[in-house]
Amino acid sequence: MLSSYHYSYAKAKLIGALLKLSDRFTVFAELSLKIAEKDFQPDACLYLKREVDFSLPDVVIMTDMPVLAIEILSQEQTTQEVLERIAVYFNNQVKSCWLVIPMAKAVVVYASLDNAQRFTSGEVVDKLLDIRLPLLDIFD
Repeated sequence: MLSSYHYSYAKAKLIGALLKLSDRFTVFAELSLKIAEKDFQPDACLYLKREVDFSLPDVVIMTDMPVLAIEILSQEQTTQEVLERIAVYFNNQVKSCWLVIPMAKAVVVYASLDNAQRFTSGEVVDKLLDIRLPLLDIFD
């Protein structure tokens, strides 16, 4: 997949905003997750706070799941494709999923496949993980 201008900028801003949560979470970009013998790479994901020791051997593919997986809709993807990935995440112990839609300046927070809330102003609120991020930190 090619990274477009808006997609790339939204990802950079999102990760910058998420790094403000580093007292409770550790943020990763495009971390490879092994799910049902397939590899998935959410655009960003959060784990509960953990130590990252660069002197230890690296982990190429994670088998333990993050608490939050975030997908950013690109020009080359359909919403259905992304929702299918979100379903895989939920079926494999991910607690919360976000869909970031740069063109609409929106974030959809999924507590489950049947429970979603869309944010287009104010703060993005993930009640399950007790996260609040100003939308302007992502879409200035």
